[in-house]
Amino acid sequence: IDMKRRKEQNNVVSIPELDDDVLDSIFSHLPIKEVRDLSILSHRFRYSWKFCRNLSFDRHFAGTMSTEKFKNSVNYFFKHHRSTSADKFRLYFDATNDVNLVSCWTQKAVNLGIKEFELDLTPTKTILMLSWDLINVETIKSVTLVNCELHLPLNSNGLRHLKELTLRCVRARPVLVKAVLANCSSLTTFRLVRCSCIYNLRILCGPDLKRFKTLVVENCSDYDSVAIINAPSLCSFRYRGKICEFRIQCHMERLNDVAFEIEHSKDFRMLPHKKEMVVGIAYVRHLTISSAFLEGLTSKFEEMEFYFWRLLKLQVTVASESYINPSDIANFLKKCPRIENVFIDIGQNAFGSSPYWIMKGRKCFDKWETLFPLLKYVALEGFTLKEQSITMARFFLKNAIYLRHLTLIKAKNYNFPPTFTLNYLVSGILSNARIELIEYNRESTTTMIPVRNPVG
Repeated sequence: IDMKRRKEQNNVVSIPELDDDVLDSIFSHLPIKEVRDLSILSHRFRYSWKFCRNLSFDRHFAGTMSTEKFKNSVNYFFKHHRSTSADKFRLYFDATNDVNLVSCWTQKAVNLGIKEFELDLTPTKTILMLSWDLINVETIKSVTLVNCELHLPLNSNGLRHLKELTLRCVRARPVLVKAVLANCSSLTTFRLVRCSCIYNLRILCGPDLKRFKTLVVENCSDYDSVAIINAPSLCSFRYRGKICEFRIQCHMERLNDVAFEIEHSKDFRMLPHKKEMVVGIAYVRHLTISSAFLEGLTSKFEEMEFYFWRLLKLQVTVASESYINPSDIANFLKKCPRIENVFIDIGQNAFGSSPYWIMKGRKCFDKWETLFPLLKYVALEGFTLKEQSITMARFFLKNAIYLRHLTLIKAKNYNFPPTFTLNYLVSGILSNARIELIEYNRESTTTMIPVRNPVG
C-alpha cells in the first residue's frame, strides 16, 4: 500500500511546478468570475483575468451586484482585456435603460472572434430585439437568446454560418421560424424553449439547409400543431408539452432519436392523426414517451397495423394520474420486434388498480405468448411490491428469454419487508438474468445472480 501511495504522489504535479504560460493558458478558458477570484487569492495570478477567453458575465458573475457595479465591472474588463481573441460571451443583464450598452459590449465581444453568444435579458421589463447583423459573423456558431427576440428578415441571407440557435422565453412567430430555416443554411440544431406565439409550428427546410439534425420544442405555449413538412436530414426530435396535432409529412430515414413527453391534462384527449404520426416515426432507434402519449394513441392501440421496425431503446414515464397499466406497455412492446433496452419510470401511485386491469389486463398478462428474444436490459424505476409492479418485473423475466440484466429501483420512501428476497420474482420462471435491487438514491443494496429456478 505504501509503495502504491508513493507512486501516486510522484505522479502528482502541484501548481507551483507548472510554468506560468501553462497556467495562463488553463485559466484563460475558465469563466471570468473564477479567474477574477484566483487573482484575488494569489498575487501570482493577478493579471490572468486580462487574458480570459470565457467572457461569462452571467447570473453567477452578477451575483448580488447592483446594476451600476455590474456595468462598471464589465466596462473595466473590456477596457483592460489584453487577449486578441475569445471563445464565449454570455451576458445576464437588465437592459431596460441600457440598450446601447448591450450593443457596445456585444460588438466588442464579436470583434474578439467569439464562437458562442448568449444574451439573457430576463431582468428586462420590456421586450427587446436583437438585430441579426450585429452577430452576423463567420466565427459565431452558437446563439442563445433569453427574453430577447431576434430580428431576421426573410430574405436577409443572414446568419449563414450559425450552427445552433436556442430561443428561450421569446415570441417565436411563424415568420421568424420561417426566416431561420430559410437563411441559416449551416444550422444543425434549433431549440424552442418556453416560447409563445408559435401558433402552427411548420418545419420546412430551405433547399440549402442540408445539415439540420436536431429539433427541440419544450414547454411552449400559444400553438395548436407541430408539422414537419420537409426535413430529410433530421436525426433527433424532442418534444415536451401539451398534447397537440402532430404531422410528419416527409420521409426521414435518418430520424433515430424521438421523444414525446406529453403532459397529462385534466380531460382525456386523443392524438390527432395518430396513425400518420406513428408511421412517420416508425424507423427510429431510440424512443422516449410519456404515459399520456400512450393514452392519446387510442384504447385500441393493439389493433393498429404498424411496427417500430428499428427501435432498440424505449423509455416510458408513467405519471401518477395515468390509467396506463402493464398490459398497455406490453402491447406497445409487441410492435417493437428488435427492442434491446427498456426503461420504465413508474410514477408515485401509478399502476393503480383499475376496472380494465381487473377485468381484462390481468388475464391478458396471464396468457401472454409474445417473446422478446433481443431484449437484454430492463430497468424499472419506482418499483414496489404492489401487484402491477411485480407483474411487470415477472413479465420481463418470463418473456425476454435472453434477458441479461433487470434493474429494479425502489420507489422513494417505500420500505420493503425484511423477509423480501428476489427469489420471489423468479419463482416458476426459467431466466438467466442478473437482478439488481437499488435504493432510490442509486446506492446498490442487493445484487443477485441466481437465477435458474425450475419451472413450476
